[in-house]
Amino acid sequence: MTEKRKLTIAGIHHISIKARGLEQMEKTVDFYHNILGMEIIRRWGQGDSSACMVDAGNCLLEIMASGQADEDGVVNHLALATDQVSQWIELIRGQGYPITMEPQDKTLASQPPVPIRVAFFRGPAGELVELMEERKE
Repeated sequence: MTEKRKLTIAGIHHISIKARGLEQMEKTVDFYHNILGMEIIRRWGQGDSSACMVDAGNCLLEIMASGQADEDGVVNHLALATDQVSQWIELIRGQGYPITMEPQDKTLASQPPVPIRVAFFRGPAGELVELMEERKE
């Protein structure tokens, strides 16, 4: 009989900020990179679908260009690091929380590309939470 592994969250993977368009995203990246000294980890996308990850020390900061005119520095979502995305989603679904994206395997089109497994759900205060695993190739 195999022993069931306890579900774990390794910590905050990233916090996502929505800038209003590419110009504001680049200004935001410049602020965190050149003024606050955070290293740029990866970039992907084009135009208003662009995004960038910077190293904030104990987690990453994702800066996206996809914000709307009525959004001002909106925190888009909180991403939790885990290697048990599917198992967590089943537990969360069982507790009655809405799943907004089922677990999916994707590849961030950054350089180098990063394979990931992700899922999203709404927490008790309506917050958008991402479960994320960066996979090794």
